Amino acid sequence: MKDFPLVRSTRAAVIWSAVLVIPILLLSRSVLSGLYTALILVYLTPVLLCMAGLCAGSLPMGLGLAAAVTGMYMLAGAQGAGLTAIYLLPILAAFVYIILRRVPFWKGCAVMIGVHAAAFVAVFALLQSWAGGSLYQAAGAAAEDALTRWELGDYLLFELYEPLGIIQLTQEQAERLMKDAFQGGAFTLPEDIRRDMLLSVSSLISESLQALVPSLIVSQSILGGVGCLLLPLRFGYLAQEKRRFLASDAADEAEREPAESQPVDFPDLGMPLLRTWFIPRGVGWQVGAALVAGYLLRYAQVPALSVAGMILYAGASAVFSLQGLALLNYMQHLRSRKRVWRMIVPLLLMMTRIMTLLGIVDQVVNLRGLRKPREPKEGI
Repeated sequence: MKDFPLVRSTRAAVIWSAVLVIPILLLSRSVLSGLYTALILVYLTPVLLCMAGLCAGSLPMGLGLAAAVTGMYMLAGAQGAGLTAIYLLPILAAFVYIILRRVPFWKGCAVMIGVHAAAFVAVFALLQSWAGGSLYQAAGAAAEDALTRWELGDYLLFELYEPLGIIQLTQEQAERLMKDAFQGGAFTLPEDIRRDMLLSVSSLISESLQALVPSLIVSQSILGGVGCLLLPLRFGYLAQEKRRFLASDAADEAEREPAESQPVDFPDLGMPLLRTWFIPRGVGWQVGAALVAGYLLRYAQVPALSVAGMILYAGASAVFSLQGLALLNYMQHLRSRKRVWRMIVPLLLMMTRIMTLLGIVDQVVNLRGLRKPREPKEGI
């Protein structure tokens, strides 16, 4: 397949293989760093695997997939490896299909968003089934058990209580903790306080996951679905152009006919420039209404309404984040920022609410002037 050769270039294949394989396997060596591995798998690995496929070839993409499955096997056994495969394989299959069939960009984004959501739901359903229908409580109990078994668990509990203030204790318990924890030159938590701390951590994790999981499924499906096409197409094309330029330069030095007249054979799927992305005015008002409604419903006392509010808010925030990303890219182009900063700065800001706020401002004010002004109505 010309779009997914085994190796596009030896240098790119080596770099991408190292970037994908080494960090995942190193982080999978312990339970604590394994939490970072899980986050990488959810947020970055699908995009990185797709980028590796177009920028370096199918071999680095396959090695990265194998590393992800192996890393989760090291952490969670066969079940963890199976969940990783269930999550990543449909996304990669959809990506390969879109590229090979030249599906138009926005239709391809819709497909990728749907596949992301289906993969998340499948993983969640399996975890819920394995936990006997109480996944959130099982996660809290697992964290409690891990802290109990870990030799540094008491230190972590103390850190969560003292500097971070995550664990709450009564005044009497707090006074006794500070008095008794360091007696005899050794650090030990009183048994009853340790038990209350562990219960507090278990409850905190259960409650946090109830709020996080619905939002994560929706927002990551939207951002991950678009990102799995945007970044591979953009940086794959740039890598292809660079290789073409180097080949042309080598041909000139060897006094051969340069290859500049040859077209860059790379799928673009009709993707518009990122700095020109915007939400049409009519759709923008609907997304804004969903954002406001979701924000209000999140605090509803009825659990079903609260979950619906989380989903609406997360989806609307993700859509406005994409417009904020386009606005930021537009501003960076106006100031002729280097390409590396046009990639790093948005990635950092995507972790905050700043990108959503930028998208809302651009939607209301039309800073880039991309939407046509409304025509005045006839008559009075």
